[in-house]
Amino acid sequence: MKLRLRRNKTRATLMLTSLLDMFTIILIFLIVSFEAEDYDFRLAPDLTLPESSAQSLFKPAVNVAVSRAGVRVQQELVYPFQNGEAAATDYTDEQIPAVVDALEKVLAARQSLGVGDETGEDIIVFQADRELPYRTLYLVMRSARLAGFSKYRLAIIKE
Repeated sequence: MKLRLRRNKTRATLMLTSLLDMFTIILIFLIVSFEAEDYDFRLAPDLTLPESSAQSLFKPAVNVAVSRAGVRVQQELVYPFQNGEAAATDYTDEQIPAVVDALEKVLAARQSLGVGDETGEDIIVFQADRELPYRTLYLVMRSARLAGFSKYRLAIIKE
């Protein structure tokens, strides 16, 4: 049995039309499914954030600004400080009731809208002045925990 060799071999070619169709479909799918979220993050005018080299992705959250003037929840002053600290008569059981009430209202509003992170929990971002006494920040953070927020982030300025 003799094998015959083909002298005029045709080369295989790649059909680009199908490939381009596939890439077009993938591109359209990615454009349609991409969700861009804009988030308005305003710093309180009377505070200076600490500096850090840490990096993390920004996620929408409830903003709490703690400055020498007082505590602001979502840009609204809910508790004014005296000399940069909470008055001893204004807090009980390591919490500031005015802050707890304001944060409970915000949490209830967010839960009714179904807003939260991927686990369903709400995140709170603290903007705290770098000169603020630790005790003051502790009282505000504890008040947030008692209001129902279990995830915290501290806003910083990148070095």
